[in-house]
Amino acid sequence: MSSVDKIVNALAELENDIESLSIKVQDMKKRIITDSDKEISKLREKIIEIAKKESEKIISDAKQEAEEKSQKILNEAETNLTKLRENTKLSFEKSVKLVVDSVLNKKDTNESL
Repeated sequence: MSSVDKIVNALAELENDIESLSIKVQDMKKRIITDSDKEISKLREKIIEIAKKESEKIISDAKQEAEEKSQKILNEAETNLTKLRENTKLSFEKSVKLVVDSVLNKKDTNESL
């Protein structure tokens, strides 16, 4: 075998090695992309889970705050209603007294005539 044949054979082997390496690199690239997609999917699920938990916490806090405000408003309404009832009762008693006094005074006035 001549030295030219040896060089051609070596170059052919080198070309085959380069092709083989190129195929291996493509396979590795595909595996890396597949693994990356899987990791992205896992991270997306974790993020969604975290976001759901956080939104549930926000909703729970908002609900509790709304219930507290609602209870405060209800208590104020009850207090105002009690005051209104007391005022109405006092006004009614005063009105009855005024009418009774007025009727009695008219009688007194009529009797003296």
